[in-house]
Amino acid sequence: HLDLLQPGVVNLMNAGHLHPAGKGINVARVLKDLGAHVRVGGFLGAENQAPFHALCQEQALEDAFLVVPGATRINVKLVEQDGRVTDLNFPGVEVDETGLQHFEQQLLTLCAGVDYVVLAGSLPRGVTPERLRQWLQLLAEQGKKVLFDSSGAAMAEGLTAKPFLIKPNEHELADWAGRPLESIEALMAAAEALQACYQIPHVVVSRGADGVLWLAGDTWWQVKP
Repeated sequence: HLDLLQPGVVNLMNAGHLHPAGKGINVARVLKDLGAHVRVGGFLGAENQAPFHALCQEQALEDAFLVVPGATRINVKLVEQDGRVTDLNFPGVEVDETGLQHFEQQLLTLCAGVDYVVLAGSLPRGVTPERLRQWLQLLAEQGKKVLFDSSGAAMAEGLTAKPFLIKPNEHELADWAGRPLESIEALMAAAEALQACYQIPHVVVSRGADGVLWLAGDTWWQVKP
């Protein structure tokens, strides 16, 4: 937090804090609060792993992270007094072939005894969209209901694996549709087209402060904050 961000000079912060987060972590915490047994896994950088392990212990999340060299990505939000937010996203870990193979060996064990698997967030360097698709297909073959939330090339590849649920935001859905989606009707039509194209049972369109549009089979739900 700072009064005003001034490029090119030293900026003094009024306050700041660092905490473990990310889409997967946030989903896990909410599911735990709702009473689910939650196992968390994925790639965790060795250089800053301690806060994530501590959070899992504190929140009673089953910790199944695979620790790899490097630091888990740090995302910095600079919040000015007028509410403007500037994001600085670091590159994060780069997973080598050994790490990928270890994760693949662990994947079925990680998902043993669970019904739903959430894959959320951007891909670490070294994980290609094609490899992600292979993992999604493997999970589907094992009868897991996969809830998938990513963007760009990762989202495009993931769709071909026909997950149980996909959660694009309105901008990501517009990118997929190849045109602006400036009304609820346009968003709904694009979501229906995406569902039909990939036979995905659930399409959830997040709209920030405007809430969520949820296509469940052939039924629409609209959830507002």
